[in-house]
This record gives sequence, C-alpha cells and structure tokens, in this order.
Amino acid sequence: MDQNWLAAVTTKTVDTADKQRRAFTLFTMAFFALVLITSLVISNFHIYEMPLTVMLIVSDITIVLCLLYYFKTGNLMIIASIIMSIVLLLCISLIYTGGKENTALYWVMFYPVVSYVTLGLMFGSALLAVMYISTLLMLFGPNFGQVQYGDVEVSRFLASFTLVILFSAISEYFRKKSHQKIADITLIEKRDALTDPLTGLANRRYIYEHIQPRLDTEANSYLPMSVLLIDLDNFKMLNDTYGHDFGDQVLIAFTSMLHDKLRGTDIKARYGGEEFMILLPKASLKTAHGVAEKLRAYVSNKQIAYDVGQSISITCSIGIASLEHGNQFSKAIKQADDNLYRAKAKGRNVVVSDFHEVS
Repeated sequence: MDQNWLAAVTTKTVDTADKQRRAFTLFTMAFFALVLITSLVISNFHIYEMPLTVMLIVSDITIVLCLLYYFKTGNLMIIASIIMSIVLLLCISLIYTGGKENTALYWVMFYPVVSYVTLGLMFGSALLAVMYISTLLMLFGPNFGQVQYGDVEVSRFLASFTLVILFSAISEYFRKKSHQKIADITLIEKRDALTDPLTGLANRRYIYEHIQPRLDTEANSYLPMSVLLIDLDNFKMLNDTYGHDFGDQVLIAFTSMLHDKLRGTDIKARYGGEEFMILLPKASLKTAHGVAEKLRAYVSNKQIAYDVGQSISITCSIGIASLEHGNQFSKAIKQADDNLYRAKAKGRNVVVSDFHEVS
C-alpha cells in the first residue's frame, strides 16, 4: 500500500519545543558572555595588550552577528557552534591567565552543561574534549607563561569538572532518548488521527491540515493541481443487498484500484463514506480528465468476489476541477463537488469536468 502521503505528517511541534529550549539556553549564555566581555574590555583596556583587547572586541561583534544571523535564518546549529567555540577560547584564556585571584577554574564549570544543551551529545563532546585536553596541558604541561594553581585546587577542580562533564553527558543522552520516544509516540498518534482505519488512506482532516497549507509554502511541488471527487454509485443499495461487511470489502477493493491506476505521488483520501478525493499534483485539467476516465473504465470492468464463484462489478462517478494558486483550493473542491453532482444527474458512471464530459 502506498504510504507516501505520510511523509507530510511530522513531529514539527515537538522538535520546535526542543529547539526553543536549546535557543533559550544559548541566548542566555550569549547574553552573559557579551556582558562579561564588554565589562572586561571597558575596565581593563588600559591593562590588556592590544591583541587581547582586539580579540575580545571581535568576539563581542561575532556573537552579535551570530544572533542576528539566527533571527534571519533560524539555523541554530551553526551559530551555536560559533558562539560555543568563542566561549571555549575565552574559557581557555581565562584558565591560562587565572582570572581575578586565580579563581578561573570555578568559572568554567558551566561550560559542559551549556555545550550539551545547545550542541547535543556529539558536537558538545567534541568541544569539551578540546577544553579538557587544553586544561590538562596548562595544569600539568610545560610552563609557557600560564598561571600556576595549587595542587589541592587542581585535584579538586579536575574531580569536579570530570563529574560535571560525565553527568551532563548522561543527562543529555537520556534527554535525547526521551525526546525521540515522545516524538515517535506523537508521530504515531498524529498518523493514526489522519488515517482512515478501513482503507489505510489519508482522511479528510489530513487534506485540510497538511495539504492545503503546503499549497502556499511549497507551491512548486503541487501547482497546478487537479482535484477529483469520486463517489461509488448505488453504494447504499449495495450495503442493503449484500450487507455492510461486503460494503467494507468494496471500499477496500476500490482503494486497491486507486493504487493500481494512480501515481505514487498522487494524494488519495477517503473523503467520507463512499466518497474519495484524489489530488493530482502538477496535473492540468486535461490530464486529470484523462486519468479520471481511465480510472472510471478500470473500475467498471473489475469484478469483486462476494461468494464462492460469484462476483459483482461497481461503477463510480467523478467530478473534476483544477487550481493554479493555493488560495483557489476551497473553490476547486466546490467546483469538483458540483461536477460530481452533475455526473450523478447524468446517470452515474460518468466523468464531468469543465474540460469535457465523457460517458
């Protein structure tokens, strides 16, 4: 069974909430970084060497540009990587210089938490590996001008810093798994809500919630588009004669016929009862009429078994309309419905569109 239509059902709302959490953390960290860097430049520009002052100013400007880039593009990963790399360099510089009264080691404890929250487990671990190795080199490597810390202070810092990294990584790992589980459950529930349980086709709600909005945002993938409204002829009489179980069998058999005669990219939906809607992306009215007529003939020639050695045939009536712009969708459905009514009035087993009529 063709399930291509399900690709339009996503967990966008769940992913958006997670992105907002990461963005809020990054912006908070960026704000404090800007305040800290600016304060350092203003209060110490007469003490710092010119290259250090320039580096701090460039860092400030880069962070601001990154935030502006995010507002323009929404690309969180790129700006998070840049900002976290800048903060990484600042932390390493802070450890190198010792900060005020050699308290630098206490100020880098936040970095693992923010790295994992904003960059995720893989990229966060990569930056933390750089920081950890750089810190070890400055604390235990050869003296190349870095400040010297006490042995007790160093041992306590490394133990604490290692634990912060470990528990931050564990937290991020299970947070990611929980997020994925929630996303999977949400996706299943959304797909169930948008699927007709009998035929496995999309339902009417899917058409209006997921396809209609895309006609504006992804017009090039859909337009021009034709709408087919299909009604199985004399379906009530069939139910009364053969029973509702056989009526369900007919609906399933007709669904199979749709898959046989239509493209995988065509959107097939059970619109209600014995009525179906077919959306033909990138199809003119002339093309749609030809497709509909082939489908009508195919259906009328098929036999559906209802007992041993016994079968019946069914027919369908089809109304067609087309649209060039997304805002014409409701109008096109109304026109297709009017044409379906005309097909019924003409005696059923008829295709009607504004292109021409064939019986």
